[in-house]
Amino acid sequence: MAGLQASSLDSSRLGAARRVLFVGKSMSRTRCTGALVDALRRHGVEVRWRNLVTWRRWFGMQMAHRLCRAEFERYRPDVVFVFLRDLPLVLMSEFRKQARIVVWCEEALETTDTSIVDYFGHADILCMSNPARFAWLREHGLNNMAFLMSGFSPRYHRPASPQRQVRDVAFIGGPGGQGQRADLLVKLAEEFDVHAFGGQWQSWSGARGKLKIHGAVKNRAYAKVCATSRIVLGVNEVNDSELYCSNRTFLTMACRGFHLTHYVPGLERVFQDGEHLAFFRSGDDAFEKIAAWLPKSEQRARVAAAGHAQVLRYHQYYHRVARILQWLEHGLPRERQPLPPVPAAAAEAVESAGS
Repeated sequence: MAGLQASSLDSSRLGAARRVLFVGKSMSRTRCTGALVDALRRHGVEVRWRNLVTWRRWFGMQMAHRLCRAEFERYRPDVVFVFLRDLPLVLMSEFRKQARIVVWCEEALETTDTSIVDYFGHADILCMSNPARFAWLREHGLNNMAFLMSGFSPRYHRPASPQRQVRDVAFIGGPGGQGQRADLLVKLAEEFDVHAFGGQWQSWSGARGKLKIHGAVKNRAYAKVCATSRIVLGVNEVNDSELYCSNRTFLTMACRGFHLTHYVPGLERVFQDGEHLAFFRSGDDAFEKIAAWLPKSEQRARVAAAGHAQVLRYHQYYHRVARILQWLEHGLPRERQPLPPVPAAAAEAVESAGS
């Protein structure tokens, strides 16, 4: 991955973050937004969280924008933290005159167009979990990107109490934009007891075969699925982008599930195959890995425990936010970022707090 270049965050905009206006939808299933807000507060930052999507639904767009402007003027934040595109461009353009803008993007961004370039260009720091898109954004004049993987918060995702494992394989998520996950799961279900948990499966028009379908799960039910499944499968929307992986990787390991996930380039720099989780590289490989790991209950438990310890130490949103706060005060790095992407001080702080 190419090194980060100098960003639009010039010296006149550097400084510690003290008051943050966080704009983002609730994300009730993954708890991503709540976890980011929680992480900012754990770092001692004052945060106000506003859900502009809900405001627009309640009051209409014009009134919602008026309320958001009034909130900004009353609160006078020094940072506006935006989850993906949850703050309209017109407001972002106004707010950045008085505050720094951080945009958090965990999407793979499989397809991109110039409209997103204009939006992302208004950010002082654009945090992205898919660094494969950096080259395209640089070609369009942006140099404010920073690589941060997804993460989790132990406040929302933590292991459930030990329970009897009742299924071979669980997948938590939808069938995939092109049905690629569904194709794999349906084939696996011919050989193994495979269950899919996700809201989009109810409208899936493709063949289900022996695949067992369940509704979407929130954080507590997520932990229960991990506890009651021998293997929790991971299939990203994109599997060929360096270091990009779904937040399910971190959520599953946070819940101490044994995670068998599709390999993405460079993932061995973050997690060790057979030590923290397990990789598969194709559909045929997934069959072989599932068959090999199913009878090894003690080894699966050992790997799940090691994976849980690894994400707890290095991959909380607390660690990601530590990076952001450092960049806001000192500027984006020019060199390649180390992995795991967490300052040692932040890891030590989490451990000393007993998280």
